[in-house]
Amino acid sequence: MVRLSLLLLIFLLLCRPGYGKELKVCVVNSYDIPPAKRLEEKVVELLKERGYEPSCGKCRVKIVIGTPGVVKELKEKRFRKLIFTFVLFPEELYQAFDGREVYGVRIFPLPERTVKAFASKRKLKKIKVAVPVSKEMEKIARRYLPDEYFEVLPFKDNPTEVFNQIVNYRFVYIFPDPKLLKLVNLLRLIDFGKENGIVFLSGLGDLKKYGVDFVQEVSYQELARKLVDLVESSPKERILPCPVER
Repeated sequence: MVRLSLLLLIFLLLCRPGYGKELKVCVVNSYDIPPAKRLEEKVVELLKERGYEPSCGKCRVKIVIGTPGVVKELKEKRFRKLIFTFVLFPEELYQAFDGREVYGVRIFPLPERTVKAFASKRKLKKIKVAVPVSKEMEKIARRYLPDEYFEVLPFKDNPTEVFNQIVNYRFVYIFPDPKLLKLVNLLRLIDFGKENGIVFLSGLGDLKKYGVDFVQEVSYQELARKLVDLVESSPKERILPCPVER
């Protein structure tokens, strides 16, 4: 009888949510902005549903939101597995991964993916898209903008310098370039484009309010799910695609 009761207890423990898991998972948010806060809430909610204990203390598994937090964690190396998002250009951190268990989910769709989605929606076979970028961002931009789809147009101070080139294109992609996204520069570009019948594309959801024609917005619910899935899985792909709203 005692043996039967013991077996039953073991069975109940094994079936309990979270048994055998790393119960403590740290959620570190280094951005004090509404989208990051909403994502943090969704991640914590999902972790609890799956039997984990979200924590801010010492954990071997960490979910980190934002570049500053990721850089800090990679330097300190106090984790067994690091899962991150809200890093615009995660490939720039590859060397710091150093063979460790580090996985990320993109916070914006790769430009090629956005252009393909737009072309499919408009039933266009092939398009060439102009991309104004600052000199400081040109090297990074070229890594993410394959020649097959994009024409990179570098400028020094503001995009007005390349307006004479932009006017020759029907489509313009807005790259996440801090100088380009400076409000005065962004509005100049969009106003010029609208005056000349240019269609704007982007993977940055916030740009919708400025009249960008086609935007692939992040699905934060799906992003949270992907981050929590990575607590238990270790895919070959270290940086997963950004989930977008349908």
